[in-house]
Amino acid sequence: MSAKLRNKNGQLWLPLRLLWNDNERRPRAPIRLVVGIVLVLTLANTGRTIQPSVLGGDGPITETVNTLIGGVPQAAGIILGVILVSLVLDRRILTDLGLNFRSGVWLSFTGGLALGIGITSLSIAVGAVVGFYEIGGIQMTGGPAVWILLVLGTAISQLVIVVAEEFLVRGYIITNVLEGLDGFPSIPRSVAAGVAVVIASLFFYLTHSTRGEVFGLMAGGLAVLLGVAYVLSGDLAVPIGIHFGVNFAGMIGGSAPQQATLVQVMSPTTVAEALVLPAEAVVIRIFGAAIGIGLLLWWYHSVNGQIRIVPEVACPRLRWKRNSEESPNSSESDPM
Repeated sequence: MSAKLRNKNGQLWLPLRLLWNDNERRPRAPIRLVVGIVLVLTLANTGRTIQPSVLGGDGPITETVNTLIGGVPQAAGIILGVILVSLVLDRRILTDLGLNFRSGVWLSFTGGLALGIGITSLSIAVGAVVGFYEIGGIQMTGGPAVWILLVLGTAISQLVIVVAEEFLVRGYIITNVLEGLDGFPSIPRSVAAGVAVVIASLFFYLTHSTRGEVFGLMAGGLAVLLGVAYVLSGDLAVPIGIHFGVNFAGMIGGSAPQQATLVQVMSPTTVAEALVLPAEAVVIRIFGAAIGIGLLLWWYHSVNGQIRIVPEVACPRLRWKRNSEESPNSSESDPM
């Protein structure tokens, strides 16, 4: 920055120091978060107004394909927004947001997938035993061949949405909050990670409570599990797997009825329109998320010999530093 903006010691004048992180050559974390989220939500809402319908007529395959294509503009808006603010405002390398394309990424995704499916399956199984769910039977819409196509279409549709949401909420929000708080020597990294997970979970609650307060609480509770998975693994593949597993199992298992639904379940009450989700099932899912957090803590303690926050999540890898010999874990500390 211009010398006119600095005092005799070479530091930025105080008002500017509140807005600009001179060591990292970018705005401070609160500025990045506010501006970034506003931009991403603007692009997402713009994409949401675009509802392309590529197939005409009725039928399960037509509905599934149109649902898949219809969700792409909003997801693309989220992903494009996160990429823009990450490159321009954050000045970071995109892999800094949990995009670790390493050899074990599919194992991470599969582990998360199994956990997510388990949470939803637990709620349906307990409901069937206790009585807040009634199983109406099994049905493959259009026969086995058509049903398999419907499952594939539903899976791709959900994966598109889940990847976009995780890229924003876990990848962008948690990473920026954790980086900002990690610069304060008095704040332990574990505390900074906890605050980042809570903030991201509150955001997830707010964006999902449009479907009802109870549904928003469930989403916020599951978001804590997704956040813990991210900060312990440093990899979006784990929360993407969990998130996708919860949603996809609900669609196949009947709590979120779709053309690909296999198990027909019924309930006299629901917390959200178009879902078969009584309040009791919400409680079981949140309980399942708590169990999931315990399993993640146990797993990463077993693998690493301790429970730790992955350093790469807290230490930014900035594009202007990419050719520097300085390690990302030894960058100068400057709060927020």
